[in-house]
Order: sequence, then structure tokens, then C-alpha cells
Amino acid sequence: MKRNQITRDPRLKHLDLVDISKEVFDLAGSYSGIEYSNPLRDPRVTTFVQDGRFFLQASPDRYDIIIGEPPPLKVAGTVNLYTQQFFELMHDRLKDGGIATFWLPISQLTTDETKAILRAFHNVFPSASVWATCDLEWIMMGSKGPFQQPDQQLARSFWSEGKTRSDLGRIGIESPEQISGLFVMNSEEIIRITEGVEPLSDFYPKRLTDTHPDLKAAYQFGRNYFDSSAALRRFLSSSFIKETWPQEWRKSLDLFFLVRETRFISEMSGSNWLADLDLYLRHTRLRTPVLAVQNSDEFRLTFAENFAARSGSVPAEASPDLIAGALARRESPAAIQLLKAEKDRGFSNINDFFLLLYLYCLNGSVEKAEALAPAQASSIQKDWFVDWLWGELQAQFGFHPPG
Repeated sequence: MKRNQITRDPRLKHLDLVDISKEVFDLAGSYSGIEYSNPLRDPRVTTFVQDGRFFLQASPDRYDIIIGEPPPLKVAGTVNLYTQQFFELMHDRLKDGGIATFWLPISQLTTDETKAILRAFHNVFPSASVWATCDLEWIMMGSKGPFQQPDQQLARSFWSEGKTRSDLGRIGIESPEQISGLFVMNSEEIIRITEGVEPLSDFYPKRLTDTHPDLKAAYQFGRNYFDSSAALRRFLSSSFIKETWPQEWRKSLDLFFLVRETRFISEMSGSNWLADLDLYLRHTRLRTPVLAVQNSDEFRLTFAENFAARSGSVPAEASPDLIAGALARRESPAAIQLLKAEKDRGFSNINDFFLLLYLYCLNGSVEKAEALAPAQASSIQKDWFVDWLWGELQAQFGFHPPG
């Protein structure tokens, strides 16, 4: 998908793709996603079945951008794609002002290993920074020489072109300003947390050990950087941001960081799904988190819409995604109609009942919610969620819970 996004750009002159496995390239022809076109058929794209490190060593070319997405870190041989010497090779193959990005899945690492890789990357790219959506799949970014300020007009053009906007939306980036909400740390923070840490090196590859990662420790390490208030303070106080980031992209970011925090907590440890949905619906215009909290996404939604169109009705299998889509569009009446159909079929998921109650209240039909609740009372198991819901609906909308 990422390569597909890159080839959408008419300004692209040339793209080299390197992978040690021919089978990876073969898969590009078998994929059939929405609005997908095989990027390998683009005349600007050249593929090389080769080891990525050897390719950079042998190639005389210089690049504007180098993107590294190696195999999982503890697969044999992968360590040599995360050492300081490999990052130096990447740096050497960049043009002045060029950018390197590199995958850092901290869930696959111990905290010490994460720090050793961060130290190695920072030793080569002093302006290094780290970015992430709402999980433990992080991206390190560095530039050869001073980082160039983003071109705001160029960035906005990505959202004015339909297919590119759709591609970006599928990965959860719905506006240029939202990019700011992906910030994790800059070079000063990397220096602070890696003080006294030796870099991962060709000469000391065993700094990447065979030890199984401690997911609890990885979660806590990540959680420190996803706390929304701390993340926003870190962003606004960053010298990197002050020097390079457009002023327009530094405003009204509280919700972007808060949404990222709530999605992280939900994905890592679970959360109150309806409270999260209420936040997204009433305080943002974002689609992606609304779909995600309903266990849907743009791919599933499009398939469900096509399925329903072919069927001429709303198949039960497509209903959850269609409900999520209506909510993502902020079309509460449409979502209510779909949920009423689920009610007539007999709710197969109790959460659909709770969602219908909430939407009745949100849509100003509290009396309908109060009529529905007693009718389903026998299927409601009293627990902390039900207590929270009754209290929330009562406080926000004047709803009277069933006796």
C-alpha cells in the first residue's frame, strides 16, 4: 500500500524497490485492494531481488528518500540492517537534504535493545526524531544535513487529490495537521534516554539478543510517550519542531494527541469503547478512530457497501461495518435505522443495544431510549459498564434508567 501511495505522485521520477525475496514482489500482482494498482507495473519503478545492505554498498546512486522496512528484527541476518554502520551507509547514499525513515517495532525488543538502536540511528542522524500512530510500530526519521521545513502547500495538495486522500485516510491520516499528532520524540529526548547506552554495531551484534521481548515493559515504555498532555508538551517544547514545523500545524493539537492516546490504550489493554466513541463523535471530525472503535476500517466498509449494493438489501454480515460507516459520516439517523433492523432480527451483540440507546439520546430521542431499555432489561447483565452508561446517559441527556 505504501508503494502504491508513492507512485500516485506525478512528481515521482524514479523508485528503486529492493527485497531479498522474489516472492514478495510476486505478491504485488495478486493483491486486489480498493483503488489498488500494482506499483511494480509503473515504468518509474525498478525492482531488485537483493540484500538491501549489499544494494546500497554497490549502488553509486544518491536518493532523496530511503525507507527501511526489514524483516522482524530477530530473524537471522536482520541485525545487520539495524546497526550504526548500516545507518551510516544509508546516510552516505542520501542526497544533501535527503530523508531516511526506518521501522522500529519496539514490541519485538527489550527496552535496552530499543535504546541501542535509537542510539545507533541518532549517532548517524543528529536531527533524528521518532513518530508513531497509536501502537508500538514506530518510525525513526533522520535527514542528511538540516531538516527542511515541510512545504505546506505541497502537503495540502495530497489531501486535495482524491486517490491520495483516500490512501492517507486508510492509514488514519486525514489532514496535514494530524501529522503533528504522530510525534513521539526528538533528538534531545533520544539523547536523554540513551545516555550511557552503547549503539547496536556490526562489531557488537549481540546487543540485539535472543531474549524474548517483555511486552509489558514495551507497553509501559510506549505508554510514557502516548500520554496526551505530556506528548503535547514534548511536541511544543521540541527545538526540532520550533525550527522546522509550520506554525499552522502546531495549533489545536490537543484532540489529535488525545485520540492517539485513547486508541493506544484500547489496542494495548482495552478500554471503554462507548466512551471512546463518544469522544470521537462529539469532539472530532475524524473517521478512522470511529471506524476502529467499531472494529472496522475503510477497507471493510467499502467491501460491505459493495456487498450491500449487489444484494439490494442490508445483509446481516455487512451490517456492523455499515453502522460504523454511518457513524464515521456522522449520520446518526442512518446508523439508528441499521441498528433498529438488528433489533428486529434480535440483537446478536449486546453492544448494538447499548449503541442504539446512546444514539437515541444523542439524536434527541431520549423517550425512545427509555422505552427500549426496559424491553431489553432481561438481557442486560449489571456490571461496571452498565452502571457507567446509565450514569452517563442520565447526566448528559436526562435519561432515566430502567428500575
